[in-house]
Amino acid sequence: MRILLTVPSSRARLHRLAPLGWALRTAGHQVQVAGRPSFTDSITLTGLVAVPVGDGGTDDGGQEHHRLDRRSDTDALLDYFSLWRPDLVVWDSLAPAGAEAAQARGVAAVRMLGPLADRSEGDGLPGRTLDSLPPSLRTAGEPEDLAVRFLPYAGSAVLPAWLRRKPRRRRIHATLGDFASGTTVTALFDAMGGSDAEFLCELADDRIPAGTRLPGNVRLYQDAPRDAVLASCAAAVHDGGAEVTMSALAAGLPQLILTDGTTPTGLAPRVAGEGGAILADPAALRTEAIGRLLDDPEPRAGATRLRDEVAAMPGPREVVPLLAAVAGQR
Repeated sequence: MRILLTVPSSRARLHRLAPLGWALRTAGHQVQVAGRPSFTDSITLTGLVAVPVGDGGTDDGGQEHHRLDRRSDTDALLDYFSLWRPDLVVWDSLAPAGAEAAQARGVAAVRMLGPLADRSEGDGLPGRTLDSLPPSLRTAGEPEDLAVRFLPYAGSAVLPAWLRRKPRRRRIHATLGDFASGTTVTALFDAMGGSDAEFLCELADDRIPAGTRLPGNVRLYQDAPRDAVLASCAAAVHDGGAEVTMSALAAGLPQLILTDGTTPTGLAPRVAGEGGAILADPAALRTEAIGRLLDDPEPRAGATRLRDEVAAMPGPREVVPLLAAVAGQR
């Protein structure tokens, strides 16, 4: 069977599809990934075959620039369909050109929804839907279709020496995202410095404001594989990004999710509502909140329940026969 994956120019979205691409490939199917020419290097770094389509586009630019949804994108895919003749198209919800080309050629199509995707992305286009969001975190009343387990993957990386040693004390993974600026970083470091845990902070040196003191129990890093880092940790502190939230869920870690005082959106309130996270204003963060994250049994129990729910979802290898059946129905 020939399967074409279509992706926008977003490494996060590509990485969500890559494990499925590997599962299909190792099951003996031919797999290729269509994306913009400027994105082909990112695709080939996953070990999958890239098919450049459309114009140059923007690698990880704004949503309106990295989508694969122009008429020229669909036309380029239709031209390629005439040559390669795929049996199935799996399309990211920000790459609907794949679905449109499949519809025009009578090819089976399956939409891939990421954990923070707008659930209406791609509505109106035919085909099944693969959803990586655990059922308890979906909006009530959402229809269920095909589920696939979220597998943390963030590209090629090297395991550093410090991650190959057994930690001497409990570790907490920290990624600050949009909060890595100004006095907020100082407040966060002050709270971390008062804890007896070791913090593995995914942050570049140049993001730290001048004059900020780095506590002795905080290690900065950039390139280590996040799933391996999380596997060595007892908890996670982060800004609520979809990838780190889902990775922490898969690792079964209680989470302290930073919010700026406005009503939180995305996964943060859902995970907190299921008992797996604590929400906190980073500017008012205190060491006591970090202690609660480590020692309070409630967020740990919630995190364990969510981890078990993620683990119970079918993995990419289990989804392969279902996709083959979808392709065989056309």
